[in-house]
Amino acid sequence: MVKKSPLRSTCLALFLLSAIPLCAFAGAAGSVLLALQTIQSQPYAKDARIVEIKGERGDPFPSEWSVLLADATARGGVREVGIANGIITSERTPLRGFTEVANLPAIERAQLGVDGDSIFQAAQAEATAGRVGFHWLDYTLQVPPNSTGPIWTVKLYDNMGTTVGTMGISAETGVVAVPLKLAEGVKSEADTKKVGGLVGKVSDIATGTAEKTQDTTLRIIGNVQEFLIGERTIGPGADK
Repeated sequence: MVKKSPLRSTCLALFLLSAIPLCAFAGAAGSVLLALQTIQSQPYAKDARIVEIKGERGDPFPSEWSVLLADATARGGVREVGIANGIITSERTPLRGFTEVANLPAIERAQLGVDGDSIFQAAQAEATAGRVGFHWLDYTLQVPPNSTGPIWTVKLYDNMGTTVGTMGISAETGVVAVPLKLAEGVKSEADTKKVGGLVGKVSDIATGTAEKTQDTTLRIIGNVQEFLIGERTIGPGADK
């Protein structure tokens, strides 16, 4: 008979643990950095300047990123490209309404040190610290006048679509550059135990995911232990 090794049990359990998802959220728009790579691979990118990136109604991430380019070869001098998960979903060349934005400084790829998930995490932390609930977010990346680098302007909204607050986050470092400013009439929920809106939703999902992951992990380890050594001392049984 082959002797069951505790080390073998531990190694197999660790392997199974590595397959557990690390993040509870995945935005349909995908990576902002990947969106920029997609733009840079297009023929018009050589002579165009990326001046703005937007994502609307993020919950917590938008369904696509809208990239605005100042492009002399486009009608009206502007090209707007929609991208989701590195794939172009739409493209248009509007004739009016973008003149002011098109004159903004270019957003350079080398200036973007963090991706969209880091921007959300920074906004989430700032709102949580201020005890402010919200239901969705709008993201806008530009290089503001007199700024040394690109800034994400993040707007928070309630379930009625009313602005809750606005903040600015550095696209280079992911650090809050402009603290959260509440909209007129909006109050912090400092007197409540739980923050509502997306802040509460994220917290609840994270907590629930952690608990489920822990339970699943212990059950997997217990199953491996029972199979290898004939008894279970770790985690819930298969009937639970």
